[in-house]
Amino acid sequence: MKGRRIALGLVGVIALVFAVVGGTNAIPIRSLVSALGNDYLLVVAIGGFGLLVAIPVLASGRDGNLVQADMPAPERPVTVPPAGSGFDETVGSWRYRLPFVGREKRTAIEERLRTAAVETVMRAENCSRGEATRRVRTGEWTNDPTAAAYLGGSDVSGSSVGTRISARLTGRSWHQHCARRTAAEIADRGEEL
Repeated sequence: MKGRRIALGLVGVIALVFAVVGGTNAIPIRSLVSALGNDYLLVVAIGGFGLLVAIPVLASGRDGNLVQADMPAPERPVTVPPAGSGFDETVGSWRYRLPFVGREKRTAIEERLRTAAVETVMRAENCSRGEATRRVRTGEWTNDPTAAAYLGGSDVSGSSVGTRISARLTGRSWHQHCARRTAAEIADRGEEL
């Protein structure tokens, strides 16, 4: 179909050039009128020729020849775990509670919380990483003694014995209690921003 359009376009361009260059004598209109017998019949002949040329173009525009894009399949809702579910799953696991088996997981969670606390202090206090690390290590970043002791160094005093006993009575290990309190304190500091 594309080849026909190009051929007909070329014929049209040649006829136009021929008519423009040749002037009024390029097409022998008087001889055509005398051959057909009437000038109205000449107009009918030109219109008929135009109709014959237009039929392929009209036929190419049918619905069957149209190529339309298909609608994509509707999107289905995807269930995404809520933020912090990996943390909750790790801290709530039985391996995290065991003294020797869960040491690697406890260390990994403690490092993740320390990194999050340093970054939160950097944003909240507008200080350097070194200064934020010092504040987290010394416990100056929070008023919560449990979170300060969990992420702090040896110079930070631990939480009271009563806090440790209450954590045990709720069914959590001391590490679980500290990790959850520290995560809550980091989240609270982040919300303040």
